[in-house]
Amino acid sequence: MLPENAVNIKIRIKFSKTGSLKFISHLDLQRTMQSSFLRSKLPIYYSEGFNPHPKVVFSPPLSVGVSSLTEFVDVKMLADVAPAEIMEKLNASFPKGLCALECYTPTAKFTDIKWGLYEVKFELTGEIPEDICQKAQAALTAEEIIIEKFTKKGEPKRVNIAEGMRFESAALEGSVLTVTAKLSCDDASFVNPKYIGETLTCAMPEVFTGAEEETCRMAVYLADGETLFK
Repeated sequence: MLPENAVNIKIRIKFSKTGSLKFISHLDLQRTMQSSFLRSKLPIYYSEGFNPHPKVVFSPPLSVGVSSLTEFVDVKMLADVAPAEIMEKLNASFPKGLCALECYTPTAKFTDIKWGLYEVKFELTGEIPEDICQKAQAALTAEEIIIEKFTKKGEPKRVNIAEGMRFESAALEGSVLTVTAKLSCDDASFVNPKYIGETLTCAMPEVFTGAEEETCRMAVYLADGETLFK
């Protein structure tokens, strides 16, 4: 139950998760955020019972090892607090690698997230073809991009993920190739960002085998793939 005369304000906090925190699990992220909310002393609604904790809801989880500039958490506030104050108190409580970027009233549900924009940086070694950007684009825009997934029973199956991958750009600077693509976030057709590297390795094994990868989620979108999620 809410305290008497308390308001019930739902807010959405957009935050980034970078550095070493990209390696923590979604469950560990939840625990870290709950501890940060407690330290912030913000008037957040807590659950009842013997072990009260902040009532928070997170956007769909990232794969471990992927950083992000566009994560979200919804919380209920028991008092009207200015967005700037919320972000200031949270950033003072967050560990290194977490940063509150925006605070506002949500306009969409997390289930409305259907596309994610990912940036993948490949540190290449050895000889790099002059037309590597064109070859990368060709591999990631093919009519068939076949990957191997596993069913809930652990059985392998071959899946064409071409419709769930929208190539955006490829640029080479020195030995680093940066590829950006929009990938489906829909439950029925989810495309893991690791498939970008797997697809390129399959197309050009002599170039991408053993290449180090850095992956970051840059933005998320609604079903049209163009409207930013808020």
